[in-house]
Amino acid sequence: MTIPASILILVVSIYPLFQGILLGFQNYNLQKPKKRAFNGFDNYIKLFTEDTEFHSAILYTFIYTFATVAIAYLLGLFLAMLLNRHIKGRGVFRTLALLPWIVAPSVASTNWIWLMNDQVGWINKFLKSIGLIDNSILFLADEKFARVTVIFTDMWRDYPFMMIVILAGLQSIPKDLYESAYIDGAGFWKSFRYITMPMIKGVSAISTILMFIWVFNHFDNIYLITNGGPNNATFTLPILTYYTAFYRSNIGYASSMASMMLIVLLVVALIYLRVMKTNNEE
Repeated sequence: MTIPASILILVVSIYPLFQGILLGFQNYNLQKPKKRAFNGFDNYIKLFTEDTEFHSAILYTFIYTFATVAIAYLLGLFLAMLLNRHIKGRGVFRTLALLPWIVAPSVASTNWIWLMNDQVGWINKFLKSIGLIDNSILFLADEKFARVTVIFTDMWRDYPFMMIVILAGLQSIPKDLYESAYIDGAGFWKSFRYITMPMIKGVSAISTILMFIWVFNHFDNIYLITNGGPNNATFTLPILTYYTAFYRSNIGYASSMASMMLIVLLVVALIYLRVMKTNNEE
């Protein structure tokens, strides 16, 4: 009964995985397919000793991932605590807060490109109108601004997930704990520190690890907004791997990059499983 499903998984998932790992040990160029040859660890040696573009990409990938996850968590926590209160129209506010998660990435990216345009973009026009800037900010053309811009746009898309997960955790906290704390003289900050954060520790750990894996693999946000530019400043490992494989036709070298991504994400996945086990034991 399980043979058809097993064959499907083998063909769709396992075979491409091992094929990709195998390609990482080969010199394989799409423009010279007949000269495909095994070259051992040459691709990996080059990655770590010679390829400064790879070093820059892996460094920015971690910066991009950590910054996006951290800001999304903080914003999600803040909004979750607001929406956990009994206020009028709470359902409407929750729906509005979820909109970034619902909008298609291509639509969201197109709108961000228009909003951040240095000539007709609404953001630059607004900042000029209130006197904060005299010259337009090159959100997408300046290397430093572009790196911050893609982090901001990705955070904007991802924070609803954090908000929903944390909100579910907040709603599972017994109200009696807060009432007892207030009777004993604990204010908001002490209740937040000694009740709220410990009670959502498990939810927070799982959600941040999952989002780390997702953001580390994100491709569409950067590709649609900056295309990896300007001057390759927003190259992350998925973007660099894609360019190496399909623009530079170096499939073998790109596969070695993808294998390094796999190793990093396997480590994160092991941490995730460890956290899940700890939470279940608690």
